[in-house]
Amino acid sequence: MVDNSKEVRKQILDCIGGIAAALTIVTYLVLCIDAQWAFIPKDTTFYNVLLIIKTWAPLIVVGITGWEFVSDKNFLWRIIFYIAVALVVIFMFFPGTWSQFVGLVDKVTA
Repeated sequence: MVDNSKEVRKQILDCIGGIAAALTIVTYLVLCIDAQWAFIPKDTTFYNVLLIIKTWAPLIVVGITGWEFVSDKNFLWRIIFYIAVALVVIFMFFPGTWSQFVGLVDKVTA
């Protein structure tokens, strides 16, 4: 019974991870096409949602894939992975750290 539940969990995580990866690629594709031909107005909610997805979707894909990977590892590896993901998410809420990490330092024009 335990082996069956692990297999079901892995299949569910695999499905969710695949959907998240596909949505991430579609979001990046739409934003790349928009960067070339500018068909989405920049002051719309839709554009802002795409930017939020662009920021968080890769982390979600990596988190789900990593969770699937460590789900059958020993307890120590799972704890290390969970702490690492938590730290990345926490640091994403510090604008200075995040902007330096991704190279999006705001320039002040005078």
